[in-house]
Amino acid sequence: MKRNKLKIIFRIIELVLGILIIIATSVLYFMDIISGGASGVISAVGMGIFIHANNLSKKDNTTE
Repeated sequence: MKRNKLKIIFRIIELVLGILIIIATSVLYFMDIISGGASGVISAVGMGIFIHANNLSKKDNTTE
């Protein structure tokens, strides 16, 4: 009986560790995707602001 309980406890620990490792790797993977996407969005917004400011400065130079 003790060996069976010990085997069950080890199986439960293995199962829990396996689930935690799968969750941790998927969370890290999605965080990497999100951070990459966020940096892409930030750079795109920055370029948009730069282009808009550049266009405004060109308009200011031509109209005045």
